Amino acid sequence: MKPHAVSLALATTVAAAGAPEVGHAQDSVPAVMVTAQSRSQQIQNVPIAMQTLAGNALKDVGVANLADMDAFVPGLTVDALQSTRPLIFLRGVGTEDYGIGTDSPVGIYTDSVYVGKTGGALLNFIDVKRIEVLKGPQGTLFGRNAAAGVISIVTNDPVERFEASGLVRVGSRGAVHAEALYNTPLAEGLALRIAAIDQRDNGWARNTFNGRRGGDDGVSGLRAALRWRRDDTDAVLGWQHEVMRVSGPPVYSLTGGKVDFTGPATWVDPRTQPLANDALPNMQSRTFDGLTLRVTTPLRHATLSSITAYRHFNTQNWQDNDGSANPAAYIGIGNVESNSTWQQEFKLSGQTGALDWVGGVSAYRERAIQAENVNLTTRSLDTLIRHAAGTAPYATLTSLAQGIGQATGNGALQGLSLAGLPWRESIYDRGAYRAYAVYGDMLWHLDPVTNLTLGGRYTHDDKTFSWYNPPRIATELDARLAVLRQAQLFPTAVALKLLTPQQAATLQAVVARNVEFSNAVSSAAPFPASRSWNNFSPRLVLDRHLAPDHMVYGSWSKGYLAGGFDALGVNGYYDQELVTNIEVGIKGQLRALGVSYDASIFHYDYTNLQSLTLVTANAGAGVPSYQVVNSDQRATGAELNAQWIVNRIWRLNGALAYLDQTYAHYVSPTGVGLDGQPVGAPRLSATAGATARWPLWAGTADFNLMVGYIGARRCNADTTAQGTCNPDGHVDAGAAREKVDMRLGWSAPSGKWGVGAVVTNLTNKQYVTVSTLGSVVGSPYSYVSKPRTVALELRGAL
Repeated sequence: MKPHAVSLALATTVAAAGAPEVGHAQDSVPAVMVTAQSRSQQIQNVPIAMQTLAGNALKDVGVANLADMDAFVPGLTVDALQSTRPLIFLRGVGTEDYGIGTDSPVGIYTDSVYVGKTGGALLNFIDVKRIEVLKGPQGTLFGRNAAAGVISIVTNDPVERFEASGLVRVGSRGAVHAEALYNTPLAEGLALRIAAIDQRDNGWARNTFNGRRGGDDGVSGLRAALRWRRDDTDAVLGWQHEVMRVSGPPVYSLTGGKVDFTGPATWVDPRTQPLANDALPNMQSRTFDGLTLRVTTPLRHATLSSITAYRHFNTQNWQDNDGSANPAAYIGIGNVESNSTWQQEFKLSGQTGALDWVGGVSAYRERAIQAENVNLTTRSLDTLIRHAAGTAPYATLTSLAQGIGQATGNGALQGLSLAGLPWRESIYDRGAYRAYAVYGDMLWHLDPVTNLTLGGRYTHDDKTFSWYNPPRIATELDARLAVLRQAQLFPTAVALKLLTPQQAATLQAVVARNVEFSNAVSSAAPFPASRSWNNFSPRLVLDRHLAPDHMVYGSWSKGYLAGGFDALGVNGYYDQELVTNIEVGIKGQLRALGVSYDASIFHYDYTNLQSLTLVTANAGAGVPSYQVVNSDQRATGAELNAQWIVNRIWRLNGALAYLDQTYAHYVSPTGVGLDGQPVGAPRLSATAGATARWPLWAGTADFNLMVGYIGARRCNADTTAQGTCNPDGHVDAGAAREKVDMRLGWSAPSGKWGVGAVVTNLTNKQYVTVSTLGSVVGSPYSYVSKPRTVALELRGAL
C-alpha cells in the first residue's frame, strides 16, 4: 500500500481539466473526459465503476509507477515487494503467479496496447496524461480480455508548440529523481516529443553479510513519440525504453537466523532483526523496449483506428530465500524471463441515428522463455533431508569417507568433505500463444435520458508450452563423489557393515537425483503440451439520468480469461476462468456545494480462478515450490468516492471500499477444505485527503496530506496454520496498514519554477509480509515495507 502525499481522487479531477480561477464552489466542478468506452465521454456519464488519475497530479507527489497508486483507487492493490513480480488485484481478484504459463485477470494497457505478463507491468510513469481504472469485466472494450478489470495508462501525444521542462528531487538515503521533457514542432502537422526519467537511491537496509545496502532503486527510462497530422488523419509513432538494475529484495529471518522447525509460535518480529542475506547472485533487473504505431482516419460513415505494437522485455530476479546467513539454511532462487509480444488491432466507431457504436478485431502473439533456478548447498540439503526423512546424506558420507580413510590409510578419503558444496536445479519453460478476437459495443439512446448498452466479444486462444528440467548441476560435488567411487567407498562400507546394501543404494541415489525439479518425462528433453479455448462474453448496461447531474445504472457482464500452464509443474494446466458480474451504481454532482460523487454495489461469481500456492514437492522431501491451483470464488462489495471543492483554496476527498470475498469451492493442496471461508482480501480499505493552494510571496503555495488505510487480511484455516496470516500475532502478518504522506510546495509568480518537499510514510510505519518458502530448511522469512522518505524538489519550465 502506497498512498502518496496528495489528495489524488480530487486533485486528478482538478488537474485533468485545469483549476479555473473562480470565486464560487458551484463553478469549480470541472468536467473530466475519459475514453474508457472507446469514445470520448465525461466520466460522470460512463456507466462503469471507474476512477481516473491525472498524470500531472501523480508527478507532483512522486508517484513513480502503479505500485505507488494502489491506495488511491478503492479495491486496487499492487504488491511490488519484488520489482519484476508485482501482484496486481482489483476487487480481490488477481494472480500471484509469475510463471509465463499464466496471465493476469487485471488487464494493463498503455495507449491501448496490452502490457501482457506482469514482468513488464511495473514500468515507471513517463509523461503520463491520465490513468483510467475500470472495474469488472471489460472484454467488449479492449483488444485483450480483462476478466477482473482494466488499468489504462494514457500518455501525452506530441503537440505543435514548444514545451520544455525539468524536475529534480534529492532525498534521504541518497535518493535522486530527475525528469526532463522536450516537445517541438518539426513542420506543419509534424511534432516530436521526448521525455526521460532517472530514479535511484542507495537503499534503506544494510546487509550485515556483506556490508552492502538493499532495498535500493535504480531505474532510467525514455519515451519518444513522433506525431503526423494531415486533414483528419492522425498518426503517432512511439518508442519506450527502460532499464532497471537493483539489488535483490531484502528478506528477514523469522527464526532469528537459526534453523527452527517449531513453527509460527516461536517466530520473532523481523523488524527487530538485522538483514543477513547470503544468496549469490542477489539482484533484480529489467530491460524493456516497446514500439507502437497508432493511426486514426475518418471514413465516410465511421472512424477507423489501427494499433500496431511490439513489446519485448528481459527480467531477472535473484534473491535470498531463507532470510539468513546461516549456511545450514541456504536457499537462493532466481527467475530469468524473456518475453516478446506482437499486437494488431483495428477499430471502427461511429454514430448512426440513436446509436453510438464501436467494433473491433484484434490479433495477439506472444513468445516467452523462462528459467526458474534453485540454488542450495549440500549442507542445506542435509538440513532439508534430515527434517523430511531423518538422515543427512552428505554429513553421513563425509563421516564414512574420513573414517574409512583413517582406517585404511587412504589419504584421498581422510581429508574429503562433502559439506557446503553448491547445488543448482533448473526448469526451463517455453510458451507460444496466439489470441484472436472480434468484439463490439453499441450505445442505444432509448430516449433523451435513458441509454441501453449492448456488447459482446468472441475470443479464440491457442497456447503451446514445454517444460525441461535437466539433471542438477553440482560440479564440485560430482568431483568428490567420483573420488568416493574410485576408492570403492560404498562396497567397503557394506563389507565393514557400516552400511547395509539398501542404505548404500539409497545414499548413491539421493546424492545423484534432483530434489526440486525431478519429473522424469521432462528430464532428458522438453515435454510439450498444447491447449485451445473459445469463448463468447456479453455485456448489458442500462443507465438513466434522474437529473442533468445525476445518473443511475445497472450492468450485467461476463468475463473470460484463457487457461494456461503451470510453469513449475510438468504437464500441469488449468482451464479457462469465467466470471459473472452484476452491478448497480449512481454518479452525480452537487454543483451548489462543489461536491461530486460516485457509488456502486456489486456481486461476482468467479469460476476456476487461478492462484499460486506454495506446496511441498516429493512428498515432503523436496524444496517447496509454487504451483498454480484453481478455486471458485464469490464476492459482494460496495465502493464510494466523493470530492468536495470547499473554496478556491481547500479541496477534500474520501474513498471507501467494502469487500466480502469467500471461496465458493476450494480444497487447498494441504487438504484443508475452505468452502465459505475468506480468500484473504480485507473487508475495508479507505483513503482521505486534503489539498490547499493559496497566494504566498507573490507566488502560490500548496499543501497536500493523504492518509491511506487497508484493513487486516481476512485469514482462513490454511493461511492461519501456515503463519502467513495472523494479524493479532507478534509478527502481525496481514495486519491492517496505514500510511500518511505529505507535500509542501511553492511556485514562483511566473509559474516557470518552483520548490517543494515531499514526505512519504510520514509516521514511518513498516509492515511484514510472510513467506514460508524457507521453512523446509527451518528458516521461513518475510519482506518488510519501506521506511519514511523525505525529498526536496526543484522544477522549472521554459
